Amino acid sequence: MKQPTTYDKVPYESFPFPDTHPDRLATLGHLFGLRPPQLGNCRVLELGCASGGNLIPMALSMPDAEFVGIDLSTVQISDGQRAIGELGLTNIRLLAMSITEIDESLGQFDYILTHGVYSWVPNEVQEKILSICARQLTNNGVAFVSYNTLPGWRMRGMIRDAMRFHAMQFEDPSVRVGQARGILDFLAKWVPSEKNAYGMLLQSELDILRNAADCYILHEHLEDINEPIYFHEFIERAGRHQLQYLAEADISTMLASNLPPDVSDTLVRIAPDVIRQEQFMDFLRNRTFRQTLLVRNEHAILRTLTPERVTALWVSANLLPSNENTPSSSQQSVFQGPKGGMVASSNAVTKAAFQILAECWPGRLLFSDLLSKAKERLGGSGNDHSEKHGLSAESILASDILQCHLGGLVELHSCPAPFVAHAGVFPKASPLAQWQVGNKMDQLTTLSHQIVKVDEGVGKFLKLIDGTRNRAELCAEVAALNLQIAPSPDNKENIATIGEWVERILIQLGRSALLLG
Repeated sequence: MKQPTTYDKVPYESFPFPDTHPDRLATLGHLFGLRPPQLGNCRVLELGCASGGNLIPMALSMPDAEFVGIDLSTVQISDGQRAIGELGLTNIRLLAMSITEIDESLGQFDYILTHGVYSWVPNEVQEKILSICARQLTNNGVAFVSYNTLPGWRMRGMIRDAMRFHAMQFEDPSVRVGQARGILDFLAKWVPSEKNAYGMLLQSELDILRNAADCYILHEHLEDINEPIYFHEFIERAGRHQLQYLAEADISTMLASNLPPDVSDTLVRIAPDVIRQEQFMDFLRNRTFRQTLLVRNEHAILRTLTPERVTALWVSANLLPSNENTPSSSQQSVFQGPKGGMVASSNAVTKAAFQILAECWPGRLLFSDLLSKAKERLGGSGNDHSEKHGLSAESILASDILQCHLGGLVELHSCPAPFVAHAGVFPKASPLAQWQVGNKMDQLTTLSHQIVKVDEGVGKFLKLIDGTRNRAELCAEVAALNLQIAPSPDNKENIATIGEWVERILIQLGRSALLLG
């Protein structure tokens, strides 16, 4: 009988990881000139799937694709299988087995995901992960592997050593976590932080871990194995398996242009190839973690990103103007992203497009449809100063969108959204979110593969939205439940009607990507 693992005793919280989604991987493959598999009927393998928190939402939103998850923890696999059964999903399997037991019988996969595993397993398992990617990745497939990196993890490893030195004398995992927190508090209190690099690091780590879940501390810092690696070493290992570097799942981290100009220029001069450049950027940024995409060696990767590749993709963005935005005027408009980034544009088509994207957020528009709508809003042609400089409205919009995507302000996608941004006549919520509410989970997985929190009243309302009730019927159900109905902040009379509340919550759920068509 297999001995229980620490993951059986203290299961890892299983969440969606947006950067692992096949849509993200396919989009990046396309931007770098490859032809990644279509998502509609793709096959996806996740190594170290826990209880399926990352894979189950994908299976729900991609019903014609096939998903296989592998994890050593029988407890976590059992939890995931229960969820799959109760959700009625037939396109996903979770298997309790070791990564070393995987063979060709599982078949080929278009996308292979390994998140939070590589650094925490012995060398032979690391080699097996890369072997699986090499042997069972389809010709145009993409593999995702995350891992802790040097040099950033070198100092963090010192803190891990101190936590383990004290905590590992205790047998019970929960006691270990408590003792690890205690020793970190002790060190942070008594090691001076003023003009002391080690003390500042301790304070920084304490800030990160203070609110971290016990399972994170146990599995991230207290497991027997946690071996960081230099990026160039990881790529050398992948190369031995006939795999090559495609990109990072977060493409914005690859930009040397984010560094000061003098640094960027020097970096390009001393590191002419992408591998050396990425490694030097790790030294400059003291990077601790990477999410690397790999593809087969035979592919020619086009490293120069061109706006033309944007035109086949879907676009989404929540860019709000921070000054008056009149697209048809020549005045520059400044748009702010949800995470604080900003972009300025005086191009009419770009301003109109950003306005349209904000109105349909979190929905997506195919680039050609977005261009058509922007031109229509401008009165037809969308001609502006761009054409005077020999650039078409299409090329200038594609270029602006690409630059904003690289800066993390615009999202690009390889497929339409699996949700609707606006509730229909008979609103319907995500079955997974309804299941999570029914299982008293305080964090819900959206159909955009994110996490969102809702209060108890909204959760009860969410369970009513099953596609069988119109707004009048929903209002009657809300009245029967006697929910606490709060007015909207701009309601001057400070009185909320049930109808007003229902409409406001439907808008909120739509903007959270929790509604189906």
